[in-house]
Amino acid sequence: MRKLASIATIATAEPIPEADRLDVVTLEGKAWRVVTGRNEFKPGDRAVYFEIDSALPADDERFAFLHDRCLRTWSDKHGNALKQAVRIRTVKLKGVISQGLVMPISVFPELADRSVGDDVTGDLRVEHFDEISEQMRAALDTRCPQGFGRREGNFPSWIPKTDEERIQNLADWPDKLKGVLWEVTEKKDGSSMTVFYAPSQRPDNPFGVCSRNFELKRDETNAWWEAAVKYGLEEKLRNLGREIALQGELVGPGMNGNRDLLSERAFRVFRVWDIAKQHYVPSGERVALCERLGIPHVPVIAAAMDVFSELPSVDAVLKFAEGVTENGHEREGLVFKEANTSYPRSFKAVSNRYLLKLK
Repeated sequence: MRKLASIATIATAEPIPEADRLDVVTLEGKAWRVVTGRNEFKPGDRAVYFEIDSALPADDERFAFLHDRCLRTWSDKHGNALKQAVRIRTVKLKGVISQGLVMPISVFPELADRSVGDDVTGDLRVEHFDEISEQMRAALDTRCPQGFGRREGNFPSWIPKTDEERIQNLADWPDKLKGVLWEVTEKKDGSSMTVFYAPSQRPDNPFGVCSRNFELKRDETNAWWEAAVKYGLEEKLRNLGREIALQGELVGPGMNGNRDLLSERAFRVFRVWDIAKQHYVPSGERVALCERLGIPHVPVIAAAMDVFSELPSVDAVLKFAEGVTENGHEREGLVFKEANTSYPRSFKAVSNRYLLKLK
């Protein structure tokens, strides 16, 4: 589970020029910058940090001040509200990029005995915004026009879910990991998709298709199963002679806004999990496997790059993440996985330019 809310220490607090009421703060051990009220924090203060993509409980009055700008409501076809949440996003204030929310720990007396670094996501009922959206789509059965399917069950426990840590949470990596080689791939902005073949785990029904959090019922009218059929994935995995899970991004019409303006949906692989051995297929082998099976892979920017020798800071990595897709549109960012190992360290760098354009 991603650490969306945590106890942090304020590292710096500086006034924003030409903004009499605003400061920008940084956090110890992290590379996030957050705009706050003037003199709200000073270095050394303990605080609660909420990362971007957080969905805060709308019924907690401590977040009511955000409702006017950040409240998201999911409603049924009759207009009845089913769920509400406060979404934390990247914004730009007085020329400064602000990512996340910082609040004094005194606002949360139930956290008084917690330590710096503690994950308080569950304590404060914080959820991942994308996961709520998926749950609401499933609850509302909004299969048309986007093609979302009904759930068969939970995501398989023997396959890791797809998510990468953001580089801003790994502020010491540029200094620690110089000389390490990384595969660099384009980050696609769509919906997570996992396809597996595992007769050892499920002899009677070895093939399955999953969204980010759920296995989906077999139904070729939903987008995930439609893609599995389009690429012949069941037959290809059955004939492969090994038990693996293909993990990637489903992009195109109806998928998270289709920001690359594709004319049809496509599945792009970015990881392969060896189910029998319980480790990842190394990067070079993964790319070759996709080529052999005729399954599209996400664009590879570099197969083995000494990232932190060439990009010695978090800001440099974030700047490198900016760019365009093969179709000439703003790309979401880049994903970095340690090259040619079955147990790769990994992280993502989401383009701030993309996030601001998206907003």
